[in-house]
Amino acid sequence: MEKHLKKAKTWNMILIILGLLSVVTGVIGLPKSLNPKLSDYKVMGDYGQQMFDYLNNPLVKTISILSLVISIALVIFYFIANKKLADQIAPTKLPYYINIGWSILGAAIAFMMQPKMEVEGMDISLITTIVGMVFQLIFLLPAILVIVHLFKAEPEE
Repeated sequence: MEKHLKKAKTWNMILIILGLLSVVTGVIGLPKSLNPKLSDYKVMGDYGQQMFDYLNNPLVKTISILSLVISIALVIFYFIANKKLADQIAPTKLPYYINIGWSILGAAIAFMMQPKMEVEGMDISLITTIVGMVFQLIFLLPAILVIVHLFKAEPEE
């Protein structure tokens, strides 16, 4: 049990670091998310206009704000869990499930709403979506590993 709690603590620390990076980038990017400038996208032609319209969508702006709030809440929960793990107490798995659920939901919404970009007849938006999904899965690994180790740390009945 102790071994699994220690591993869960290590992965939780990685989640704290990733969460803090997410909060910092979310705070820095929030002004551009809420007020995109058309001049930044004009050089991209028709796709730039589509991207500007996409970023100006109220749903996208709401998701940006909600993502930042969720990221802040998750970091707080990760610090609470870190304290419990340091005391050899298994924390709740709920923040890790929320992390996974929100990531999957956000990726699905982005996949459905992202404007299509074609360069010389090739759909580049599909490639960027696939690359984004791969990175999303990589960043979900620490949350998944915390859950796995917390389950392993539970006493058998």
